[in-house]
Amino acid sequence: MPARPQSIPRRLYRYARDRRTAREEGGFVPRLRVDEGAPELILSPHFDDAVLDCWGVIAGHGAVEVVNVFAAAPDPGTVTLWDSITGAADSAERVAERVAEDAAALGVANRTPHNLTFLDSQYRRPPAPTLARIDEQVSAAVPAASRIYAPAGIGSHPDHKLARRYARQLLRAGMPVALYAELPYCVQHGWPTWVDGRPADEHRDVDPFWRSFLEDVPELGDLRAAEVVRLDDALAASKLEAMHSYRTQFSSLSYGARGLLDDPEIYRYEVRWQLARP
Repeated sequence: MPARPQSIPRRLYRYARDRRTAREEGGFVPRLRVDEGAPELILSPHFDDAVLDCWGVIAGHGAVEVVNVFAAAPDPGTVTLWDSITGAADSAERVAERVAEDAAALGVANRTPHNLTFLDSQYRRPPAPTLARIDEQVSAAVPAASRIYAPAGIGSHPDHKLARRYARQLLRAGMPVALYAELPYCVQHGWPTWVDGRPADEHRDVDPFWRSFLEDVPELGDLRAAEVVRLDDALAASKLEAMHSYRTQFSSLSYGARGLLDDPEIYRYEVRWQLARP
């Protein structure tokens, strides 16, 4: 049966959106400077992403800065669906709790985060912040970086995809950029066998699932050319301690991932792709 054609209004909307995106990216000149002697910078869309996905970098010995991009609190007096699921009565109060939780989690590795003033997608109405506004606040917090770690967008969360889009523009301006696979979204079907080394199963192939979210990132290249990091027992234990600092989030996140976030053979792996310059 032939594919149903898109309606004219939908095609016009997508055309206009793509034109706006092209204009924004074409005129984007980042303030964030590339400096080989500067710290590495982890772009964490939300309070827990850096700890969940880049603990090996955070707990390492190098200079590292963590920027939580969507870290602002909404106005008091409302509560979103996700916050309700996690037991909150007010979303503004919940954000304040999460700020404290994140500081405790990163404190396990003696790191201190930078929190930007953009609203999480669950709190904001369109439009999303522009690349220029994000860059303005990132560069004010961390003026220069030697490398960027940004979310790969596995799971298609809009905040993750916007942080990825910003990182890809930095790549075009000469910044080394690595994308990281995001827990718990990336293990919806478990780790690929080329990550955790488990025996192959002819009826389970995670690669197509991951590729479905990465098709519009041509700089990524071969999916299996990723850097696979397996945390040793000490690092895995400190990561679990840090993850449990997110007390308002961890049980709901882990339950949604079928308890996988408590499995050491899940959380000890971290996957990153070094992007090629376009």
